[in-house]
Amino acid sequence: MMIVEERKGLLRQACRDLARGKAHTAFTLRGSERAQAHFLKEYPSRTGMAVAIYNAVRGEVGTDRIREAYIAVGAELYYPAVTGKGAISFYPHRDGDPWEEGPYGIPEPPRLPGREPRASGFDLVLVPGVAFDRRGGRLGHGFGYYDRFLGSLPENVPRVGLCFSHQVVQEVPLEAWDIPVHTLVTEEGVIRFPAGKGSPNK
Repeated sequence: MMIVEERKGLLRQACRDLARGKAHTAFTLRGSERAQAHFLKEYPSRTGMAVAIYNAVRGEVGTDRIREAYIAVGAELYYPAVTGKGAISFYPHRDGDPWEEGPYGIPEPPRLPGREPRASGFDLVLVPGVAFDRRGGRLGHGFGYYDRFLGSLPENVPRVGLCFSHQVVQEVPLEAWDIPVHTLVTEEGVIRFPAGKGSPNK
């Protein structure tokens, strides 16, 4: 019987292969727009809210439309930057700020004077993933960055997965430290999961 880590590895590779074949096609471009539209309807932007967001990589739903809508009303956006082995911190990034290339080739916010990372007080957290299931289970890229970060947050901070419908699988194999999302948004709509103790979905 395969251990959980082996099952994760096989699922991760299968999903990456599928995403590679669909990346940058008309289908995914339209799907990305629709998913972001669903997200903005479910989580409308408001002035002053603190949001942990991310720069999408190949095969993921984009976040550019969400960024534009949130910045337009004065929301504060925070993007992850790798700060050590297995660790990320979320730094502010404003309209017009430059980007720096991170260790995985993903644009990260620059460490500018007077710009400190935010560790708490988030109103909303967008969560990337390779795959999700209909219980809120999430499969990441295998480095544990987001599970460590999400595990540090209060349960009532909404954790929202953003993905294409083909990334939703029957079951994501989970381990004790894996943190699920509260809500999943795809190009087909919004999926809310049963509320646990302290969940914002109650």
